[in-house]
Amino acid sequence: MMLFKKIIDFYIDSSIHVALAAYAFIRITILLLNISYEESVAYFGFYGTITAYNCIKYFRFFIQNETQKTIKMKLIFVVSLISFFASIFYFLQLEISSKLLSFLAFGVVLVYGFSFFGKLKSARNWIGFKVFLVVLSWTIITFLLPIVNAKLEFTQELFLYGLQRFVLIYAIMCVFEIVDLQFDAISLQTIPQRIGVKQTKLVGFAFLTVFLILEFFVTNQFTRIDVFFVGLIAVFIYFSNRNRSKYYSNFWVESIPIFWLIALLLFVSNLIFPFPSGS
Repeated sequence: MMLFKKIIDFYIDSSIHVALAAYAFIRITILLLNISYEESVAYFGFYGTITAYNCIKYFRFFIQNETQKTIKMKLIFVVSLISFFASIFYFLQLEISSKLLSFLAFGVVLVYGFSFFGKLKSARNWIGFKVFLVVLSWTIITFLLPIVNAKLEFTQELFLYGLQRFVLIYAIMCVFEIVDLQFDAISLQTIPQRIGVKQTKLVGFAFLTVFLILEFFVTNQFTRIDVFFVGLIAVFIYFSNRNRSKYYSNFWVESIPIFWLIALLLFVSNLIFPFPSGS
């Protein structure tokens, strides 16, 4: 049992799980918009997520004295190094416009994770700005990147789909913001620190409501798969609190897009299961 827990902890702490969530969202975008599957986009998102997350979380550990590193940290370093070179490999296969967009996402990561010149703090320490940057970077990589690489014309419909993805990820982030209350410094002024846990949950529910409204506005119907997973996110928001373990958010909540993708793939021949609009 202890060995299994160590494996799961390594799987989460090495950012493989969150990278699978990013990969799943990219594949969902591809299915949703009927885009031809491009391995370079999906795997760049996967390996790039591991690289970015581990660099933000462990950069100081990676550059410290070798004798201070545990076996686990050395393994995470190996995973990060492999992911870095893999992300470069797939980056080089992207379209020029996609490469430029990737640089934008990379810039957001730099601003989020690192201070500059010893004076300007990283953006995650800017009051109330942390969650916005996370949501923005995820929207760029998991929604905009597949669209730009496929050279789709950016229509009003695509804008609404993109807004849908943005509010969905923002709602999911509400769970992380609440659970992270036990770790975040008060100076961060995160959403629950500023308005309280109850109000943060209401914000999450509001964003999920906007997601469903946009779903109906764009497609004139609801899909049962989408409604189910939106409802599941709502449940996780409702039961979130500052005493939850890391598995609540970092494993179970991050599993939602993975299971969402699996559900879509299982019913790929008939993605839409509309509720009767006349009843």
